[in-house]
Amino acid sequence: MDPDTGKNGKAIPLGPDKSAALRKWAELMGDQASTEQTIKGLWIRYKREELPRKAQATQRSAKQQSRRLLAVFGDMAPGAIEPRHAIQYLDKRGQQSPTQANREIALLRHMLTKATHWGGLLRNPLLGLQYRNPEQPRDRYVTDAELENAIQRARPWMAALMWLAYLTGLRRGDVLRLTRFQLKPEGIETKEQKTGKRVLIEWTPELQRVVDQALADSPDDRLFPLTESAVDNAWGRFQRSLAADGFERFLLKDLRAKHATDFEATGGDATNQLGHSGRAVTVRHYLRKPRRVVPLKPS
Repeated sequence: MDPDTGKNGKAIPLGPDKSAALRKWAELMGDQASTEQTIKGLWIRYKREELPRKAQATQRSAKQQSRRLLAVFGDMAPGAIEPRHAIQYLDKRGQQSPTQANREIALLRHMLTKATHWGGLLRNPLLGLQYRNPEQPRDRYVTDAELENAIQRARPWMAALMWLAYLTGLRRGDVLRLTRFQLKPEGIETKEQKTGKRVLIEWTPELQRVVDQALADSPDDRLFPLTESAVDNAWGRFQRSLAADGFERFLLKDLRAKHATDFEATGGDATNQLGHSGRAVTVRHYLRKPRRVVPLKPS
């Protein structure tokens, strides 16, 4: 049973008669169209057909964002949405969470784009909307001492997870999906879920040690046999314990930024290392140490 539609998902026979089959098909399409006459109905189809194409982390974020959107726009018809509605939402929601407000309206805009593809909307009313809340890029840099302290305090599997995230610079989801079958003589061969690009991470003694530790603690072929939600919960508890002991919290994704920052400090190219198509993204979001300034010498 589909919890959103109340339908059981079973195949519906259209019958051998072509005319009757076409009438039945039209009725079914009419039922589907009626469910998309509101933003809530559009979200149901979007969640069913579009969301599974995206990464697990993106799916979780979209489901969280949809709750806010549906509370405001859920009963509105897609064609009734106007740019002013999105701007008002960005202004009001942005007073508390400007970044999340931007993400939520981006989701709404994409839902409306899909509605035009599916034939339920002639034109996306938010197409070309440039207004958004200003965002400050995250600048948390995890020092070597902080990482070492966290690793010493963490359970073995989480210590290995942090080490792998830092050593490889992989995104969190890509680290969690690693299996023993990706371990090749030359290194760890993986495919980035976000970009689809293949990556070979060459072995170093430290990387080999951490991978061996993860495998020794794993009961199956995955290095980290946990769901992403289980990792989220464990990570949250661990960070709260760090904060209770007087240490500053950090996110697992901050270790990808640390990887980029430290690699660049050794003379490497962090843009190429992370697989970014442009330098601007690397500089804005991943290079987090302060710029060094040489003071003038009085003449």
